[in-house]
Amino acid sequence: MRNLAYLAIAGLALSVPTLPAAAVAKADDGDKMICKYRAQTGTRFKTKVCKTAAQWEEMAEQHRAGAKELVDRPQILVCGPQTGC
Repeated sequence: MRNLAYLAIAGLALSVPTLPAAAVAKADDGDKMICKYRAQTGTRFKTKVCKTAAQWEEMAEQHRAGAKELVDRPQILVCGPQTGC
């Protein structure tokens, strides 16, 4: 009897069409407003900054690109035929 109940529940779950969670999240996340509190230099108070999820992601991508550029930049200038020093 118990197995029959499990099969019925599994059959109902499989028959209901659902969207992937990623597709639902992508549709809503770009326009969703997200507010974060940021530390402000010179005071102990924080400021509230509100942007859309897409704007926060774009800002994070710019920060990652800047950090990658700093890490990948050569630190020592080596003189040779290619550099001309």
